[in-house]
Amino acid sequence: MQKNYLLLIGLLTGCDGLWQGLRQPVTENCVINPATCGQGEVCNSSSEVCEPAANSQADMGGGAGCLPTEFCWQSPLPQGNSLRSVSMLSATSGWAAGDSGSILQLGTVGWQAMASPTKNHLYGVAAISATQAVAVGQSGTILRLDGGKWTAQSCNTQVTLRGVHAVSGSDVWMVGDQGTVLRLNGSTCSTVNSGTVERLQSIDAVDGSHLWVAGGGGTILFYDGNGFRAQPSGTKEELRGIYAATATEAFACGTRGTLLRHLLGNWSSVSLGTTQSLEAVHGRLADNVLVTSANGSVYHFDGATWKLIPSGTKYGLESVFVTATDSILVGSFGTILHANC
Repeated sequence: MQKNYLLLIGLLTGCDGLWQGLRQPVTENCVINPATCGQGEVCNSSSEVCEPAANSQADMGGGAGCLPTEFCWQSPLPQGNSLRSVSMLSATSGWAAGDSGSILQLGTVGWQAMASPTKNHLYGVAAISATQAVAVGQSGTILRLDGGKWTAQSCNTQVTLRGVHAVSGSDVWMVGDQGTVLRLNGSTCSTVNSGTVERLQSIDAVDGSHLWVAGGGGTILFYDGNGFRAQPSGTKEELRGIYAATATEAFACGTRGTLLRHLLGNWSSVSLGTTQSLEAVHGRLADNVLVTSANGSVYHFDGATWKLIPSGTKYGLESVFVTATDSILVGSFGTILHANC
């Protein structure tokens, strides 16, 4: 069969204008209701969405990066591996990282693939400056960008690392499986006691004394500059994303439509009317927040009300980053979306 070539890069022209006329239903959670999946489909237990049976092979990130519909990516388009994380310096400068060591950089000529020293999946990336960034992933993989070249760095761990945040160029935090928290001060890497053995998925901070971590079993940890302490989340769901909006306000999201907001010292639940896994959350302070999901849905918070935005894709959106003027979302099959909000 002749193959067609496609790169899933979309443009959303402002959040407000997209809400009108939206009537699409939320996809049923196939983990809760297995009968949702039809013939030739399987339930992805991670994303909780029905996918074509061939999808599980295509999404592993190896080889041609073909969709089950016979669409593929071809050079010079960046690539078709799933992207798991994005971090931006501005609306026109940043990095995305994902499966099979994929790293993309956004610059003056658009998104371009960069040479990567690993084939391990990368689950987190943090932008530091125009020439510096850090990425983390499978089997303790830590990569540092300095002067245009990515190189591997060892922190004496084989534990998969799933999130990374740079408080500054000389203070980088990483989290991962088995409650792992690592701190990179310059070239020195040290282990920080998290007080948990849960898988830690995401980390974000306002500064070095206001840092949140989220993970399995509803785990939320807060670092105040002296050490971590657990914060009651009110849920046992796996939390996959966390966003530190201010020193006193934060958001966390996770499986089965779990969305939490930290305000006035406590975490409380927010209902979005979905059972889909919510994969990532980021924003501009606390009145312009985006949450992404495993079925491509995007939710926007304006400080008062949550609204569903049509993203134009049904594929999982694994990460979101909101800059001072724009938002970048990335996900399965190399999907990259841009919104002017």
